Amino acid sequence: MAAVSVAAEWELLYNRYYRKPELYSMRWGRMDLSRHRVACAPFGGPIAAIRDDSKIVQLLAESARRKLLIFSSSGQPLASSLWDRSGGRLVGMAWADDLSLLCVVQDGSVYRFDIRAELIGQFSMGSECFEQGIIDCVFWGNGMVCITENYQIFCVPDLQKNPKPCKLADPGLDEYPLCVAVIEPQYTMSGNVEVLLGVGDHVLVVDEDGVQQLGVGVGPLQKMAVSQNGKYLATFTHDGRLLVIPTDFSRIIFEFTCESALPPEQLAWCGMDSVLLYWDELLLMVGPSGDPVRYVYDEPLLLIPECDGVRILSNSSLEFLHRVPDSTVSIFQIGSTSPAALLYDALDHF
Repeated sequence: MAAVSVAAEWELLYNRYYRKPELYSMRWGRMDLSRHRVACAPFGGPIAAIRDDSKIVQLLAESARRKLLIFSSSGQPLASSLWDRSGGRLVGMAWADDLSLLCVVQDGSVYRFDIRAELIGQFSMGSECFEQGIIDCVFWGNGMVCITENYQIFCVPDLQKNPKPCKLADPGLDEYPLCVAVIEPQYTMSGNVEVLLGVGDHVLVVDEDGVQQLGVGVGPLQKMAVSQNGKYLATFTHDGRLLVIPTDFSRIIFEFTCESALPPEQLAWCGMDSVLLYWDELLLMVGPSGDPVRYVYDEPLLLIPECDGVRILSNSSLEFLHRVPDSTVSIFQIGSTSPAALLYDALDHF
C-alpha cells in the first residue's frame, strides 16, 4: 500500500515524474501577495515583503505607513521596520548571497538591510541614475543590473566587496524593451555580465564592450528566463509559443504552442528538464515532449526557482515542485520490479 500512496501523488511529464509536496502552511496571517512586493532568498531562505506603492491602499484595512516585513520561509514573522526612505518609488528588491536584503529606489539609492530589517549600509548608482531615474533592475547571486528612464544600463558586478556601478554599452533604444534577462558573469565567455533585451523581432546582447544582435526573426519575445547553468533561454513569443534556445541563439531546441497568446505573468525553469508558465490561476509545466501538466490555483503565486526545482509561494502555503530522483522512482514506481523495490517490499512484509 505504501508504494501506491507515495507514487500516487506524482505527475508524469513525458518520461519524468514530478512531485509537489507542501513544505509549510504559511503562518503570516492575512498576507496578500498581490498587494506586496516580495523577495525570497534562495535555498529556502527568508522572505521580505513591503506593500506595493503602485497598488491602492484600503484605508480601513491597513496602516498608511509602509513597513518592511521579514519572515522565515514558513511565514513566521522575524522582524519589521518602518519604510521611510526618500528617493522615490521602490524599484527592486532581492536577497544577495550573504543574505542581506537590497532595496533599490528610483533615484539610484541602494539600501542594504540585515535579516533583522536593520539598515546596514547604502550606496548610490551614480549621478546619471540619479538624474535619469531607474525604472527596472534585475538581480543575480551577487550582482545587479539597473535600467534608467533613458534606457541606459548600469551594472554592479560585486555587491558585497565592491559595490561600484559601471555603465554598459548604449543599446540605442527608443522605448523600453519587451523583456529583460541576465546571463551571470560565471557563464559568459568574457567573464562579464551579459544583459539580454527583447527588442522588435530579435534580442540585443549588451555588455561592457558593446551590443550584439542575435536571433533575428525569433521574436517579438514577451518573456525570457535563463536556465540555472546559463546555457539555455526559455522564451515566450508574441504569438503564444514557448521556445527553448541556447543563449547563442544558434537553433531552436524545443517549441510548444500554448493555448493563449497572452504572455504569462511569470516564466521559470524547474531544474533543467521543464519550464513553468504562470497565468492567473493556471500553472503550466512543459517538458521536452508529451503533454504538459496543469495545476490550478485560486490565489496569487510567486515562483522561486531553485537549483533543483521551484518553490511555489501562495498566501496560504509553500510547495516545492521538483523532479522525483531516479533512485526514488526505482523503489516506488507502481509495478516496479527493480532490486531496490523488491528489497523495500520485503522490508514492508517483514
